[in-house]
Amino acid sequence: MQIIKEKLDIDETLDKKIKNILKFLNIKEKIQRGNIINISKTNLAYIEPHKLVINNITYLFFNECENVYINTLEESIPFNELENHIKSHKN
Repeated sequence: MQIIKEKLDIDETLDKKIKNILKFLNIKEKIQRGNIINISKTNLAYIEPHKLVINNITYLFFNECENVYINTLEESIPFNELENHIKSHKN
């Protein structure tokens, strides 16, 4: 069994929105691009989300998704609440 990882491109609109929020909040973090993970000789694939880590909180983003997931895929917030969430958890 072979696992194949391919880097995902970040949607340009999503990238701009995130960078604008970070610039406004004066935070210098980098967005980690997600991956498409395929298992050879199967039809199984997994899309690993893009990640942004701020103050030990990992924000997970998918292209064309209106929600931001916090630490795991169990808790999410609408994208338009991301700025307030980061502010409220900023040290």
